[in-house]
Amino acid sequence: MDLDKSAKLTLNYRFKVLIDNQPVSFAKVTGLNMNVETEMISEGGHNGTGYILEVPAKSSNVMRLERGIYKKDTSILAKLRPGMYLNQGVVVMVLGPGGEIQIKYSAERAVVTKWEVSELNAENGQVLVSTFEIAYTRLALLD
Repeated sequence: MDLDKSAKLTLNYRFKVLIDNQPVSFAKVTGLNMNVETEMISEGGHNGTGYILEVPAKSSNVMRLERGIYKKDTSILAKLRPGMYLNQGVVVMVLGPGGEIQIKYSAERAVVTKWEVSELNAENGQVLVSTFEIAYTRLALLD
């Protein structure tokens, strides 16, 4: 196996999220994935071979974004509600130790599907967290 000697793992990274081109801070982002649905088609008379064809997706991908709740939130998150279409989608940038962009992902055709608040429990003294779920149809890796 021949590895590029200049290739380095992404360590000590941070990330930045843009929702409709507006920066928003999050503690955690999950659900970034690229996939394609396929179907196997057999060639007539040749059952030993076939073709793999891409088919339209039957479901969307779901991204989860979590953050602490602020008293006076003036970001776009204060306006986000389930059913809202995000015109410019969601961009997630992975930043290196010096703040330079290492990787940039764009979730396209995004719609807010869920907003929830963490458990309200006066005994545990934890940070109140809001979670957004955003459905998207395609994740692109940007240059």
